[in-house]
Amino acid sequence: MKKLVTSAAIVIAALAVAALGPASAGPKGDKENALQKTQDEQDKRENKDVDKAYNEMMKRTGTAAKPYDPWGSVRPADKK
Repeated sequence: MKKLVTSAAIVIAALAVAALGPASAGPKGDKENALQKTQDEQDKRENKDVDKAYNEMMKRTGTAAKPYDPWGSVRPADKK
């Protein structure tokens, strides 16, 4: 009986260790930094392109247009 319990404990312990797998910290160093750097550069280029398109659109529409007033029909007319 004692051998059976001991064998079962050993099998359970072995399965638990196999299920967890080896512990590792993951990738480190230059490879990870290079990937992050390229991603950051790509994000900056995309943001720059979006800003450029926005500025061009604002120049085309002009800023002298009268701003929209959603309450304009509710307010009384100006008495001058």
